[in-house]
Amino acid sequence: MFARGLGLAAAALAVLGGAGAGAEPPAWTVDPANSRLAFTALQGAQVIEGSFARWTAAIRFDPADLADSVVEVAVDPTSVVTGDPNRDKQAQAAEFFDSTRHREARYRTLAFEAKGDGLYEVVAELSLKGVTRPIRHPARINVADGRAVASGEVVLRRRDFGFGSGVFDSEQILGPEIRVRFLVQASRP
Repeated sequence: MFARGLGLAAAALAVLGGAGAGAEPPAWTVDPANSRLAFTALQGAQVIEGSFARWTAAIRFDPADLADSVVEVAVDPTSVVTGDPNRDKQAQAAEFFDSTRHREARYRTLAFEAKGDGLYEVVAELSLKGVTRPIRHPARINVADGRAVASGEVVLRRRDFGFGSGVFDSEQILGPEIRVRFLVQASRP
């Protein structure tokens, strides 16, 4: 479930970034104090909320040049925070993030499609635990006066990435989906 949270965070960052055709789209600098990469998962009947304390994003985005816009996000899975130190430690095990072998999760946008009124459909790929899968998700991106705000939610199927394996594979123990929410505020340098 934590793996899916990474995918969403990456998606949020991707919505703000881009690279230009001819001239690259402008680079954006993330405001970490006002940005968040969070997730929700079900463990039995309990809703687990968490976030990632350490992640970076390289963003090049221009609403007028979506073909060359790109966002790349790297998330440190050891920075997961759920409010329970024992659960945070367990998330590093091979059944979950396997952070000894996989030091980061990566997200990269492949395409943006404008839907109107600041809404975009984002096509991206998420790499987690050595598995790379395509993902698609909506994002709201507002750009004005050198500032940008991107938000959205990505729903990940944890088994697609081998997350929650072994005794945790049962949907009675760990729900099939992880919802990753992102809020990214950025400015032009």
